[in-house]
Amino acid sequence: MPPADPAPVPLSAYRDWPGLDPSGHVTMDRHQVKVLAARLTKHLEDLPSADEQLRPASEAAYGAWDAAQRFYPSARSGHETLVDQHSRFLRAMLDMIKKLHRSAQTYDAAEAELERRIAAVDKRLHVVPTSDLFQHSPDSSSPPAAPPNALNPDGRR
Repeated sequence: MPPADPAPVPLSAYRDWPGLDPSGHVTMDRHQVKVLAARLTKHLEDLPSADEQLRPASEAAYGAWDAAQRFYPSARSGHETLVDQHSRFLRAMLDMIKKLHRSAQTYDAAEAELERRIAAVDKRLHVVPTSDLFQHSPDSSSPPAAPPNALNPDGRR
């Protein structure tokens, strides 16, 4: 495989991409980004309750015979992996929702509630979080100041 050219790709290569205007500036349909964030939020609202199905079976449930008892540590390890992946997925979804809101320069008060619900799932599952969820103050009613658009730092539409 030939090496990749580290030079930037010329804008002419993206001529037909709808996210660039004729002058080469990034544009976005904020309404579409808001709709996508809302759809992901709706899906995420249903997912925290899935942990109710992630309860591990007790060691006694595997039986007393020797092969079953030797299998139990593997089953327990698999359960711990599922719990960890469930938590990581919830956090990744929430992170994507936040990025979409920042890109559209909108903030949703429901994010703080989702953060609380995901933290409660982690607590029930005894998961040690790999990232800080609480970027919203639970008692703050005003949204934070809007950062520059990640795709368009100049703030142009």
